[in-house]
Amino acid sequence: MKTNLVVDGEQQRIESLIEFMILVDYPVNLTIANLKMNDFINQLQSNLLCEHFEVKLADDKMDYHDFDGYMYLYDFPKETVEEKSEVTSFLSPYLDHFRKSLNQVIKEGFSGKIIVNGFHDEVFAYFATKFSGKENNKVVSTGMLAKTLLLKHSLRRYFDISLSDINVSVLGSESKNLISWSRAYIGQSPILSYLANPNNMFSTEIFAKAEEIINKSDTPCDEVIQAKSIGVILDAFYMGNSCLASVGHVSQIDGKIAVTSEPIMLNQTGLVPTVELVLSDKEKQAFDDAKQYTNEIIDEILESK
Repeated sequence: MKTNLVVDGEQQRIESLIEFMILVDYPVNLTIANLKMNDFINQLQSNLLCEHFEVKLADDKMDYHDFDGYMYLYDFPKETVEEKSEVTSFLSPYLDHFRKSLNQVIKEGFSGKIIVNGFHDEVFAYFATKFSGKENNKVVSTGMLAKTLLLKHSLRRYFDISLSDINVSVLGSESKNLISWSRAYIGQSPILSYLANPNNMFSTEIFAKAEEIINKSDTPCDEVIQAKSIGVILDAFYMGNSCLASVGHVSQIDGKIAVTSEPIMLNQTGLVPTVELVLSDKEKQAFDDAKQYTNEIIDEILESK
């Protein structure tokens, strides 16, 4: 039986996702909850070339009992946004619409998994659990998955090796993130060991290059990379392709809520808790700072409501 998904949010973001799904003929039935997209859907013809992908606009009497997933896509800023007050101001309008949209599909019977994609979407993962009352393992944001994909492919090219042999992740959030070099591997060997070996032709310059690639401040949202990130999650949840991915999620550590993006297992049941990531002291401090930054954004939003 084909997977049923509903998506809401910014029209341009949804259009890009639809175009991607048409190109790969992704095997889902996609319902658009953004009713302003009526003209786009009516004019769409490329979907007729698909054998497996189907898309339609929601109607006034939708029943979401049989839907497997709800996706919410919102925008990324066109300019660099780093100050917490700026992040909060950017997120708040989208968050208000997100709450109304999510409440509506739940009211109409939705009980599936929730996937969020946008700027600082780990914040939305927190509010998704708050708005919906769902268990933490049923709510996920793409988090640092897009940056991790960029990083892995950059290292694949640099070391001229298969992508499957590279194990590395970007942790944290859009504004404060880090690469877990101490836990980065090629096959069974740490990447650092390859760089430290004087007999190799590799250089530690790759550190700076990698940081530059994943944090290009002048690069707008790349819809293909975002769609591929969403695809990784959908594949794990609904296509049987379980994986370990650095995604945004909510967890409890020592009784305290933690909201961040870090590697966690995804499968058809949702998010599978894993052991705490072991980092170097410097990385752990940076990761703790990133989590604190996200918590402060959440606190500011809660105080403003």
